Amino acid sequence: MRYATLAYGKHDAVYRQATMLIVSLLAHAPALPDIVVVTDRPDRFAWFANVVKVRVLTPGELKTWMGANPFSMRQKLEAARAVMPSEGELAFLDADTLASTDLGAFAASLASRTLLMHKREFELGANQRAGNRKLWGELDGRMFGGWQFSPNDSMWNSGVLALSVSDAGLLDDALALYDSMAEAGIRHFATEQLVVGTVFGRTGRLRPAERWFVHYWGNKDNFDLEINRRIDQFHRRRATPQEAAEAFRKAPILLPPEVRPHKLAKIRRWLRRDVK
Repeated sequence: MRYATLAYGKHDAVYRQATMLIVSLLAHAPALPDIVVVTDRPDRFAWFANVVKVRVLTPGELKTWMGANPFSMRQKLEAARAVMPSEGELAFLDADTLASTDLGAFAASLASRTLLMHKREFELGANQRAGNRKLWGELDGRMFGGWQFSPNDSMWNSGVLALSVSDAGLLDDALALYDSMAEAGIRHFATEQLVVGTVFGRTGRLRPAERWFVHYWGNKDNFDLEINRRIDQFHRRRATPQEAAEAFRKAPILLPPEVRPHKLAKIRRWLRRDVK
């Protein structure tokens, strides 16, 4: 069972998020896990020497993975394909994700060829939000390569993307669908989620992974504050990764993964944007 994540670029927060993700995996995996970080900054993971494998990402490789005129996280699918183990299973996790409970049942589910993504967000043909209706309007009735979307297909959150090696070809199918959509002019910010959720979903074996993981994309600022506090504390105490994992297991981060902004806050944000 391999766990992997992608952390690159100039922003310090993503490396601290990935650090706490690894700590949470060490806390909750039933045995010492096989963990791989795909990164252009291997020095940021020196604390995990002999615990984490580093797959060095070069600027040229990243550019190729992102594709021409990048608009969504195509590189995540390429990174998952690049670190697929030769046997067993892969869980590819966003850096802003934390394991929240024992992962034994998660690993067992994957071993039985269940496909897992974080959670199902909405059905393409039924959601009434304006942006989602617009997306369905762009997809309805069109062919993309050999694929035609159904109103019953769903958008899934890909903070967790997990599969067995025997299903690795599904990542190739998802990338081919992504590229066909890009060539057709689709520019939705979550295209990477849409294609993998559709390809995985059509198998009938896709299930949510949210019982094992917290994906805190909707409350990142508050999680970052707590993550920074804890990592600084680990370093002051000169804790090992295993000691940090034990501390995390005893005292998990219990913040809500998503905080909806108050309507007034939305209006204020809109006004600030409008005057720039």
